[in-house]
Amino acid sequence: MGILSESKDGILMIVVRDPRLIEDSVLEALERDVLEVVNKTSEERVIIDFSRVEFMSSSMLGKLVKINKKCKEFKAKLKLAGLNDDIKQVFKITKLDKVFSIEKDLASARKAFLKRGIFG
Repeated sequence: MGILSESKDGILMIVVRDPRLIEDSVLEALERDVLEVVNKTSEERVIIDFSRVEFMSSSMLGKLVKINKKCKEFKAKLKLAGLNDDIKQVFKITKLDKVFSIEKDLASARKAFLKRGIFG
């Protein structure tokens, strides 16, 4: 199924379309597709929306760490959005909730990126 991507207001939004991220071939394709889009964009803010995802294998966590690392190499900030409660719990148990910026949904993630504080 893959991903959908769109840039708007200086933010690259990537929507994961597959509801079950389990099979290695699906995970490999997802990682490749996300990295390809990140490589091509000039946006410095990236959101990956998981609102359609019902289940994610632990192997996907490793893929997300790689994607996060690549975003940092490009000086891009990454936010994850739309994680269901079960997946959020896995992030807490593995302490990856400290590594990733996680927002409730795509709208919240966009709002967080668009918010301007005193220091811009």
